Amino acid sequence: MSGQLVAALLLVLAIGVSPSSSRGRIAARVSIRVPLKTRWISWLAGCAAVVAAVVLPLTTTVAAAVLVTTVGVRSRRRHRSRRAMKDTRALETGLDVVVGELRAGAHPAQAFSAAAEETDGAVAEAFRAVSARARLGADVSAGLRGVSGSSVVHTHWERLAVCWQLACNHGLAISTVMRTAQHDIGERRRFSARVSAGMAGARTTAVILATLPALGVALGQLIGAHPLRFLLGGHAGGWLLVVGLTLTCAGLLWSDRITDRVAR
Repeated sequence: MSGQLVAALLLVLAIGVSPSSSRGRIAARVSIRVPLKTRWISWLAGCAAVVAAVVLPLTTTVAAAVLVTTVGVRSRRRHRSRRAMKDTRALETGLDVVVGELRAGAHPAQAFSAAAEETDGAVAEAFRAVSARARLGADVSAGLRGVSGSSVVHTHWERLAVCWQLACNHGLAISTVMRTAQHDIGERRRFSARVSAGMAGARTTAVILATLPALGVALGQLIGAHPLRFLLGGHAGGWLLVVGLTLTCAGLLWSDRITDRVAR
């Protein structure tokens, strides 16, 4: 067992510290340095997974994998929700600049370029892309639809594309239509924030219910029943751990899905 463990660790470390090609080194110098930390975390997680697979029983490893996957999915959902709220606020700010520039008689390319200067992140890049398309004479509504695919708030960009196309087809004032679209985005953001705050109690209740089995195991351990030995020792107890943890995590993810749908 120790020989297999040492061999697995050496294999993971060899992959992690192996020299890359010159092209890869050049790309690493050009790119941002932050992903290096992420790579080291991935290597450490890989080492921990190898150790767990070799040392721990199969059922314990599967249960740990289910738990880690659930935590990762919930973390990504929270990160995506925060990013969507941030991008929505930035989009509102940018649209305010676009409307002001259009009312002053500026070209759409200049209006979107000015909006890009007043925002940051993915929204600023999207405004720059639309500005570049407009500067080349392309359809602005097509540019708005084009940037929607890579945005976490793609529905807002699609609505802006529809509003722009509607104004062009029917001869409406584009600045007025875009101002209406901005107000609509702001109202949707405020409504989503209110509903999300109202669902905080339901989310907390779901988390508490999901942790009750762990509390029961802890109490059993305190009174000397030794449930951890039974659950982590493999065999029937290990499979009970896998089934119970899978059902608990599935219920937690399903409750998150329900509350997220309400907030949209």
